Amino acid sequence: MKVFISHGDIILDKIYNYSLELIAKDGGGCNWNDLYNLSLMGEKCYAVGSIGNDDEGKLAIASLNKAGVNTDSVIIEEKNTNIMNVIIPNKDLEDDSIIHSWYSPITMDFTMHFSKNLPVTLPKELEKEEKYIILDKFLPVNLEFINNIQNKKVCLDIGHIRFFEHFTRQYLLNFFKKADFIQLNENVISLLFERLHVKSLVELFEVLEPDLMVLTKGKRGAEYVFRENGEIKVSFEAPKIIVDIVDSSGAGDAFFSTTLREYAYTDKIDLEFTKKAFELANKSSREVIQQVGSRIKK
Repeated sequence: MKVFISHGDIILDKIYNYSLELIAKDGGGCNWNDLYNLSLMGEKCYAVGSIGNDDEGKLAIASLNKAGVNTDSVIIEEKNTNIMNVIIPNKDLEDDSIIHSWYSPITMDFTMHFSKNLPVTLPKELEKEEKYIILDKFLPVNLEFINNIQNKKVCLDIGHIRFFEHFTRQYLLNFFKKADFIQLNENVISLLFERLHVKSLVELFEVLEPDLMVLTKGKRGAEYVFRENGEIKVSFEAPKIIVDIVDSSGAGDAFFSTTLREYAYTDKIDLEFTKKAFELANKSSREVIQQVGSRIKK
């Protein structure tokens, strides 16, 4: 069995309707959603990070534990737990833009309180395991964490420009070149191209040299870039079924976690792999966007 690990500050989602009524609280954060989903798929998952000593932290940890994620390496700090505020749009106004805010829509208080003391080592019992490290943030402490780990694959879920826009080109190159699997979306691609001085997805693949790169395009499908027999191949897959969206906030995470699981267990990345991976990942995304919340349900 593989081991899937994520690193960083644990996050709780507070979900509001378009009238700003709080309708749900659940664990959130792209990397933690990925870990949660993989645990529900039966994988061995570990959270390494920090959480606040408050009710929100207890809810976020309980959500991961309920899915079977090991949280023994999460430290509890005297701080507020990070809150992502998710606002569901008014469909009657044909507004499909989910809002993700670091500020409370009720009080306008800043709700993200990042730790300065994240643990950067793994439990000793995981030293010899085949490990897949999931990251959606690219801080120096995340880099220190992956540099401390042997026998690993680094898997990046690049979904928000705010997590890389302030870093230099050289820093991003040093970090992203460590990645074996990269997923990104159309919201980040233009700035990433600009920051890394590339003009296409294939050129980005050539510079970073991962095993697999996936660009998600929402309802229009996904583009896969990989190398087969020394030649770079590009495969585009489009969904056959389009469903009504209730909450799109977990679509990319469901897609990432399902694709990562297929990547972890495959011996060969080729066109057959991309078709199978897309079919499974797209199915997971469809299930998530038809419900409130950003995680696969049991």
